[in-house]
Amino acid sequence: MKRIAILHTVRSVYNSFSGQLKAAVSESVAVSEMVDEFLVTNAKEKGFFPPENRRKLYLDLLSLSEEKPDAIVVTCSSLTPFIAEFRSSMDVPVIAIDDRMCADAVSGGERIAVFATAPTTVDPTVSKIQVEADKAGKKVEIVPFLDTKAMDLLSAGDTGGHDARLAALAEKEGRAFDTIVLAQASMATAKEAVERVSGRRTLTSPGSCIAEIREVLGI
Repeated sequence: MKRIAILHTVRSVYNSFSGQLKAAVSESVAVSEMVDEFLVTNAKEKGFFPPENRRKLYLDLLSLSEEKPDAIVVTCSSLTPFIAEFRSSMDVPVIAIDDRMCADAVSGGERIAVFATAPTTVDPTVSKIQVEADKAGKKVEIVPFLDTKAMDLLSAGDTGGHDARLAALAEKEGRAFDTIVLAQASMATAKEAVERVSGRRTLTSPGSCIAEIREVLGI
């Protein structure tokens, strides 16, 4: 049986991701999960990802690696730049939630909208998409949109209100783009509404990450 260790920073993703993963794989998997909300709340409070967060993230990854999993999965897009930094010091594969999504984003048209609800996610997602575009030798225009009130609604348990705000943003801005990227895994519930009102290809990270996990582990 394959073992997968998952690090979350948002409880709504903790509540949904492992169930989606287990439903998608071709064999039984053992999943252990850690939730570290401090990594996001502290960065949000300070306006950047401070040194104590980097140390805490590394210790979280080290702790999960002690479980001897076949892979570690990190479901927070704000952490992606630091995952790339720490991968080489881990003795198991470390998969970031948006690795595959950002690569997929450049496979469509040249204009890409990035919707985010957390300020700490904007720059990492835009930068990662640009890196993927450079790898592919493709010129793209990436435009970010931030709606922190949508995150406030989700944190308060109002998923419908969260999704409605993102749909309204998509209706207003989305049609000017070829692809809309919902930068955070916690935003995946809005995919159908965003795609419907904008008429544009809309990407979310949980499904693409699960596809990557299956490939990496052969499950």
